[in-house]
Amino acid sequence: MINKSVFSRNMYILYTLAHLKQKANVRGTILGYLWWFIEPLMLIALYSYVVGVVFGHSGPDRILMIAIGVTLWKWWSTALSTATTSFRRYKGIVTQVKMPLSILPISEVFGQTYLFAFGYLLLQSALLYMGYIPDLIALLVAFVASVITISALSLALAILNVFVRDTAFLVGFGLRILFYLTPIIYSADRVPEKYQWLVKVNPLAVLIDMYNKALVYPTSISIQHDIVVLCLSFVGLFVMLQISKLLRTQVIRNV
Repeated sequence: MINKSVFSRNMYILYTLAHLKQKANVRGTILGYLWWFIEPLMLIALYSYVVGVVFGHSGPDRILMIAIGVTLWKWWSTALSTATTSFRRYKGIVTQVKMPLSILPISEVFGQTYLFAFGYLLLQSALLYMGYIPDLIALLVAFVASVITISALSLALAILNVFVRDTAFLVGFGLRILFYLTPIIYSADRVPEKYQWLVKVNPLAVLIDMYNKALVYPTSISIQHDIVVLCLSFVGLFVMLQISKLLRTQVIRNV
């Protein structure tokens, strides 16, 4: 049975860490939260120019796919990058505060999700203005699956970084490669058939496809597929939570 008081305390710690860290990140900056509007807009404009003008794959749908993908990628990549080093950055908390270790990397994900809301509001406003009405159920499933999947990956990377100190550098490099392997600035159907498996095994590509359908192509939604993805994300997070419990002593000793 879950102890309700312990659960409430852990949820409060999670909320406090996520909220305070994001306030600290924007404190001292001139534009603050506006950077979550500005940076995606700059990247969307850049990639739209490269894809539309340089490679000639233009069209409103392609620009929308880029906008959705870039906004999501900023959320996920920043969360994964910051979560990877969370145990080492907060060594004092890890070694002195008695709480589940998983809270630290997951709080980074929740904090970035909080910031993501600002960029998403701009994106959704533009979609509504253009006449695209989202499928709310599919959108909710995609969002929950995203948070859970990124939390599981963040926890895995944070643990790995304790034992393999090069992980943080490899994550930064790997995310840059993964961005171009994920159908964001190009459509998945442009990937040659023999490499389609790379798209299918890429969890971030699967999530982006779920968002694309929920926001722009609701008639092509397969709710059964989305539920399967959601269930798999829960399984992945559950496995990582159990691993973090088993490795708690080793993590504290090696952090």
